Amino acid sequence: MRRIIECGSVVPGCNFVSHGATDEDVLMEAAEHVRATHGVDHLSDPLKAKLRAAIRDVDETK
Repeated sequence: MRRIIECGSVVPGCNFVSHGATDEDVLMEAAEHVRATHGVDHLSDPLKAKLRAAIRDVDETK
């Protein structure tokens, strides 16, 4: 099953969405986005935890 993270679930108002085969794929893409778009140079452990908690399965029936 594919995985997804929507940045807006962590950073309200952001429309970025990352899809991937694994949590790690999604996290790597989301981390790059956070650095480039939101200017966060270091992902703290609490931010990493928020990102991990926001990952969910893709509803492929839609």
